[in-house]
Amino acid sequence: MKTSLKIASRKFFLVLSLAALLIFSASALFAQQGGGMGGNATPEQRAARQTERMKDQLKLTPAQEPKVLAVNLKYAKKTEDLKKISDTAAQRKSFISLVSQQEAEMKPILTADQLTSYKKMVQERLARQPRMRH
Repeated sequence: MKTSLKIASRKFFLVLSLAALLIFSASALFAQQGGGMGGNATPEQRAARQTERMKDQLKLTPAQEPKVLAVNLKYAKKTEDLKKISDTAAQRKSFISLVSQQEAEMKPILTADQLTSYKKMVQERLARQPRMRH
């Protein structure tokens, strides 16, 4: 009886260890691929993810999607350039300027209701990024 209990305990420990290893490996891979809040994602990946979020939250039409994606990609690339600025105050000021420019480009694409919701999304995003608040 004690032997079968030892075997069961070892199997349980092995399964638990493998599960922990799998979870750790998956989270490391997710981080390497630019998962989460941006990380090492390319501008193209960030623009696609942002457009998908907007599609879901703003109920974009099929005609709006490529236009929104183009604007998001343009600003994802510009935001990438901000990473080269070492002065955080200048970086923040430039980022806020880009957000305003992006909003202006979204205005003719989105409906009035969508634009209101978009502005709320942007404010929530800025609130989650303390270093980018104005």
